[in-house]
Amino acid sequence: MGAARGVVAKADLVAALLRADEHVVLPGRAPGATVDIAPVAPSALGDRTFCAAYGVDYPLYTGAMAKGIASAELVVAAGKRRMLASFGAGGLPLATVEAALDKIQTSLPDGPFAVNLIHSPFDETLERGGVELFLKRGVRVVEASAFTHLTSNLVWYRVAGLRRRPDGTVVADNKIIFKVSRTELATMALSAPPRDVVEQLVAAGQVTKEQGEMAQHVPMADDIAVEADSGGHTDNRPMAVIFPLIVRLRDELHRKN
Repeated sequence: MGAARGVVAKADLVAALLRADEHVVLPGRAPGATVDIAPVAPSALGDRTFCAAYGVDYPLYTGAMAKGIASAELVVAAGKRRMLASFGAGGLPLATVEAALDKIQTSLPDGPFAVNLIHSPFDETLERGGVELFLKRGVRVVEASAFTHLTSNLVWYRVAGLRRRPDGTVVADNKIIFKVSRTELATMALSAPPRDVVEQLVAAGQVTKEQGEMAQHVPMADDIAVEADSGGHTDNRPMAVIFPLIVRLRDELHRKN
Protein backbone atom coordinates (compact mmCIF):
# COMPACT_ATOMS: atom_id res chain seq x y z
CA MET A 1 0.00 0.00 0.00
CA GLY A 2 1.54 3.29 -1.08
CA ALA A 3 1.28 6.58 0.72
CA ALA A 4 -0.65 9.57 -0.59
CA ARG A 5 1.37 12.47 -2.01
CA GLY A 6 -1.10 15.23 -1.23
CA VAL A 7 -4.03 16.47 -3.28
CA VAL A 8 -3.53 15.96 -7.00
CA ALA A 9 -4.25 18.81 -9.38
CA LYS A 10 -6.61 18.06 -12.28
CA ALA A 11 -3.80 18.56 -14.78
CA ASP A 12 -1.84 15.73 -13.15
CA LEU A 13 -4.81 13.38 -12.79
CA VAL A 14 -3.94 10.88 -15.55
CA ALA A 15 -0.35 10.46 -14.42
CA ALA A 16 -1.49 10.03 -10.82
CA LEU A 17 -4.08 7.37 -11.66
CA LEU A 18 -1.45 5.40 -13.61
CA ARG A 19 0.57 5.06 -10.40
CA ALA A 20 -1.56 2.09 -9.41
CA ASP A 21 0.40 1.29 -6.24
CA GLU A 22 -0.18 4.71 -4.65
CA HIS A 23 -3.06 6.45 -2.95
CA VAL A 24 -4.50 9.29 -5.00
CA VAL A 25 -6.26 12.17 -3.30
CA LEU A 26 -8.42 14.37 -5.52
CA PRO A 27 -10.07 17.66 -4.72
CA GLY A 28 -13.77 17.28 -3.93
CA ARG A 29 -16.63 19.47 -5.07
CA ALA A 30 -17.18 21.14 -1.73
CA PRO A 31 -14.55 23.60 -0.45
CA GLY A 32 -11.86 21.71 1.41
CA ALA A 33 -13.31 18.28 0.55
CA THR A 34 -11.18 15.51 -0.95
CA VAL A 35 -11.76 12.14 -2.59
CA ASP A 36 -9.38 9.32 -1.62
CA ILE A 37 -8.73 6.59 -4.23
CA ALA A 38 -7.03 3.55 -2.74
CA PRO A 39 -4.22 1.82 -4.67
CA VAL A 40 -5.21 -1.21 -6.75
CA ALA A 41 -2.18 -2.97 -8.17
CA PRO A 42 -2.62 -5.26 -11.21
CA SER A 43 -1.36 -8.14 -9.07
CA ALA A 44 -4.44 -7.74 -6.86
CA LEU A 45 -7.08 -7.86 -9.61
CA GLY A 46 -7.98 -11.53 -9.23
CA ASP A 47 -7.46 -14.86 -7.51
CA ARG A 48 -3.86 -15.63 -6.60
CA THR A 49 -4.38 -19.33 -7.35
CA PHE A 50 -4.35 -18.33 -11.04
CA CYS A 51 -0.81 -17.06 -10.54
CA ALA A 52 0.31 -20.31 -8.95
CA ALA A 53 -1.31 -22.40 -11.69
CA TYR A 54 0.31 -20.53 -14.58
CA GLY A 55 3.54 -19.34 -12.99
CA VAL A 56 2.71 -15.64 -13.32
CA ASP A 57 2.62 -12.56 -11.13
CA TYR A 58 -0.72 -11.23 -12.35
CA PRO A 59 -4.11 -13.00 -12.03
CA LEU A 60 -5.16 -12.12 -15.58
CA TYR A 61 -4.14 -12.81 -19.15
CA THR A 62 -4.23 -11.15 -22.54
CA GLY A 63 -6.52 -13.08 -24.86
CA ALA A 64 -5.65 -14.14 -28.38
CA MET A 65 -6.54 -11.87 -31.27
CA ALA A 66 -6.68 -13.96 -34.43
CA LYS A 67 -4.30 -13.92 -37.39
CA GLY A 68 -1.35 -12.92 -35.28
CA ILE A 69 -2.75 -9.60 -34.05
CA ALA A 70 -1.84 -10.98 -30.64
CA SER A 71 1.70 -11.38 -31.91
CA ALA A 72 4.73 -13.31 -30.75
CA GLU A 73 6.24 -9.97 -29.73
CA LEU A 74 3.24 -9.20 -27.51
CA VAL A 75 3.39 -12.65 -25.92
CA VAL A 76 7.10 -12.31 -25.21
CA ALA A 77 6.78 -8.79 -23.81
CA ALA A 78 4.02 -9.92 -21.45
CA GLY A 79 5.83 -13.10 -20.48
CA LYS A 80 8.98 -11.23 -19.54
CA ARG A 81 6.84 -9.25 -17.08
CA ARG A 82 5.45 -12.55 -15.75
CA MET A 83 2.05 -12.05 -17.35
CA LEU A 84 0.29 -14.73 -19.37
CA ALA A 85 -0.51 -13.86 -22.98
CA SER A 86 -2.05 -15.99 -25.71
CA PHE A 87 -0.66 -16.00 -29.24
CA GLY A 88 -3.33 -15.38 -31.90
CA ALA A 89 -2.82 -18.53 -33.97
CA GLY A 90 -6.36 -18.61 -35.36
CA GLY A 91 -6.46 -18.13 -39.13
CA LEU A 92 -2.70 -18.56 -39.59
CA PRO A 93 -0.93 -21.31 -41.56
CA LEU A 94 0.75 -23.87 -39.32
CA ALA A 95 4.18 -22.88 -40.66
CA THR A 96 3.56 -19.32 -39.46
CA VAL A 97 2.44 -20.58 -36.05
CA GLU A 98 5.57 -22.71 -35.75
CA ALA A 99 7.78 -19.74 -36.67
CA ALA A 100 6.03 -17.72 -33.94
CA LEU A 101 6.64 -20.53 -31.47
CA ASP A 102 10.33 -20.42 -32.36
CA LYS A 103 10.42 -16.76 -31.24
CA ILE A 104 8.28 -17.30 -28.16
CA GLN A 105 10.02 -20.40 -26.85
CA THR A 106 13.49 -18.96 -27.49
CA SER A 107 12.63 -15.89 -25.40
CA LEU A 108 10.46 -17.72 -22.84
CA PRO A 109 11.89 -21.24 -22.58
CA ASP A 110 10.11 -21.77 -19.27
CA GLY A 111 7.03 -19.69 -20.11
CA PRO A 112 4.66 -18.24 -19.33
CA PHE A 113 2.75 -18.19 -22.61
CA ALA A 114 -0.35 -19.66 -24.22
CA VAL A 115 -1.35 -20.39 -27.81
CA ASN A 116 -4.85 -20.14 -29.21
CA LEU A 117 -6.52 -23.18 -30.76
CA ILE A 118 -9.63 -22.17 -32.69
CA HIS A 119 -12.22 -24.74 -33.71
CA SER A 120 -12.07 -25.45 -37.45
CA PRO A 121 -15.39 -27.09 -38.40
CA PHE A 122 -14.65 -26.86 -42.13
CA ASP A 123 -11.04 -28.05 -41.97
CA GLU A 124 -10.46 -30.68 -39.31
CA THR A 125 -6.88 -31.18 -40.48
CA LEU A 126 -5.99 -27.61 -39.50
CA GLU A 127 -7.21 -28.14 -35.94
CA ARG A 128 -5.48 -31.53 -35.75
CA GLY A 129 -2.28 -30.06 -37.14
CA GLY A 130 -2.35 -27.41 -34.45
CA VAL A 131 -2.65 -30.00 -31.69
CA GLU A 132 0.12 -32.11 -33.23
CA LEU A 133 2.34 -29.04 -33.31
CA PHE A 134 1.54 -28.08 -29.71
CA LEU A 135 2.29 -31.58 -28.45
CA LYS A 136 5.53 -31.75 -30.44
CA ARG A 137 6.68 -28.36 -29.17
CA GLY A 138 5.62 -28.89 -25.56
CA VAL A 139 3.05 -26.08 -25.48
CA ARG A 140 1.58 -26.33 -21.99
CA VAL A 141 -1.25 -23.79 -22.15
CA VAL A 142 -3.85 -23.65 -24.90
CA GLU A 143 -6.65 -21.11 -25.14
CA ALA A 144 -9.55 -22.92 -26.85
CA SER A 145 -12.06 -20.76 -28.72
CA ALA A 146 -15.15 -21.12 -30.93
CA PHE A 147 -15.74 -24.74 -29.92
CA THR A 148 -19.39 -25.77 -30.00
CA HIS A 149 -18.57 -29.33 -28.96
CA LEU A 150 -15.55 -31.23 -27.72
CA THR A 151 -13.59 -32.45 -30.71
CA SER A 152 -11.27 -35.44 -30.53
CA ASN A 153 -8.36 -33.09 -31.22
CA LEU A 154 -9.00 -30.93 -28.17
CA VAL A 155 -9.61 -33.98 -25.98
CA TRP A 156 -6.37 -35.49 -27.32
CA TYR A 157 -4.39 -32.42 -26.26
CA ARG A 158 -5.86 -32.52 -22.77
CA VAL A 159 -5.60 -36.24 -22.09
CA ALA A 160 -2.09 -36.57 -23.59
CA GLY A 161 -0.81 -34.38 -20.77
CA LEU A 162 -2.21 -36.43 -17.88
CA ARG A 163 0.08 -38.16 -15.40
CA ARG A 164 0.04 -39.36 -11.81
CA ARG A 165 2.16 -38.13 -8.96
CA PRO A 166 3.69 -40.74 -6.63
CA ASP A 167 0.77 -40.16 -4.22
CA GLY A 168 -1.73 -41.04 -6.97
CA THR A 169 -2.93 -37.50 -7.63
CA VAL A 170 -3.80 -36.84 -11.28
CA VAL A 171 -1.94 -33.89 -12.83
CA ALA A 172 -2.90 -32.21 -16.11
CA ASP A 173 0.30 -30.82 -17.61
CA ASN A 174 -1.56 -29.61 -20.71
CA LYS A 175 -3.71 -26.76 -19.46
CA ILE A 176 -6.74 -25.38 -21.28
CA ILE A 177 -8.38 -22.00 -20.87
CA PHE A 178 -11.78 -22.48 -22.51
CA LYS A 179 -13.53 -19.43 -23.96
CA VAL A 180 -17.31 -19.72 -23.61
CA SER A 181 -20.34 -17.52 -24.24
CA ARG A 182 -23.13 -19.94 -23.29
CA THR A 183 -23.92 -22.00 -20.21
CA GLU A 184 -23.95 -25.33 -22.08
CA LEU A 185 -20.42 -24.64 -23.31
CA ALA A 186 -19.32 -23.89 -19.76
CA THR A 187 -20.81 -27.20 -18.61
CA MET A 188 -18.87 -28.98 -21.34
CA ALA A 189 -15.61 -27.27 -20.38
CA LEU A 190 -16.00 -27.97 -16.67
CA SER A 191 -16.90 -31.65 -17.09
CA ALA A 192 -14.68 -34.67 -17.71
CA PRO A 193 -13.75 -35.49 -21.33
CA PRO A 194 -16.41 -37.59 -23.10
CA ARG A 195 -15.74 -41.25 -22.35
CA ASP A 196 -16.42 -42.42 -25.92
CA VAL A 197 -13.93 -39.94 -27.39
CA VAL A 198 -11.28 -40.96 -24.86
CA GLU A 199 -11.82 -44.63 -25.69
CA GLN A 200 -11.29 -43.85 -29.38
CA LEU A 201 -8.02 -42.08 -28.57
CA VAL A 202 -6.85 -45.04 -26.50
CA ALA A 203 -7.75 -47.48 -29.30
CA ALA A 204 -5.83 -45.34 -31.81
CA GLY A 205 -2.76 -45.27 -29.57
CA GLN A 206 -2.86 -41.49 -29.24
CA VAL A 207 -3.05 -41.70 -25.43
CA THR A 208 -2.26 -44.54 -23.04
CA LYS A 209 -4.83 -46.72 -21.31
CA GLU A 210 -3.78 -45.23 -17.98
CA GLN A 211 -4.31 -41.71 -19.33
CA GLY A 212 -7.74 -42.79 -20.53
CA GLU A 213 -8.60 -43.91 -17.02
CA MET A 214 -7.25 -40.70 -15.50
CA ALA A 215 -9.33 -38.60 -17.90
CA GLN A 216 -12.49 -39.30 -15.91
CA HIS A 217 -11.00 -37.54 -12.88
CA VAL A 218 -10.23 -34.16 -14.46
CA PRO A 219 -12.34 -31.50 -16.19
CA MET A 220 -11.64 -30.55 -19.78
CA ALA A 221 -10.50 -27.08 -18.79
CA ASP A 222 -8.47 -25.56 -15.97
CA ASP A 223 -10.17 -22.20 -16.41
CA ILE A 224 -12.94 -20.65 -18.47
CA ALA A 225 -12.95 -17.18 -20.02
CA VAL A 226 -16.44 -15.73 -20.36
CA GLU A 227 -16.91 -13.90 -23.65
CA ALA A 228 -19.57 -11.25 -24.10
CA ASP A 229 -20.31 -9.31 -27.30
CA SER A 230 -16.74 -8.81 -28.44
CA GLY A 231 -17.55 -8.62 -32.12
CA GLY A 232 -16.71 -12.24 -32.89
CA HIS A 233 -18.41 -15.59 -32.32
CA THR A 234 -19.87 -14.54 -28.97
CA ASP A 235 -23.65 -14.71 -29.49
CA ASN A 236 -24.08 -11.02 -28.64
CA ARG A 237 -24.43 -11.87 -24.95
CA PRO A 238 -24.24 -8.92 -22.51
CA MET A 239 -21.53 -9.46 -19.90
CA ALA A 240 -23.79 -8.32 -17.05
CA VAL A 241 -26.10 -11.25 -17.82
CA ILE A 242 -23.87 -14.11 -18.95
CA PHE A 243 -21.06 -13.75 -16.40
CA PRO A 244 -23.12 -14.28 -13.22
CA LEU A 245 -24.98 -17.17 -14.89
CA ILE A 246 -21.75 -18.98 -15.63
CA VAL A 247 -20.30 -18.24 -12.18
CA ARG A 248 -23.39 -19.79 -10.61
CA LEU A 249 -23.12 -22.81 -12.93
CA ARG A 250 -19.45 -23.24 -12.06
CA ASP A 251 -20.27 -23.26 -8.35
CA GLU A 252 -23.08 -25.81 -8.86
CA LEU A 253 -20.81 -28.14 -10.82
CA HIS A 254 -18.09 -27.79 -8.19
CA ARG A 255 -20.51 -28.82 -5.44
CA LYS A 256 -21.68 -31.85 -7.44
CA ASN A 257 -18.20 -33.03 -8.36
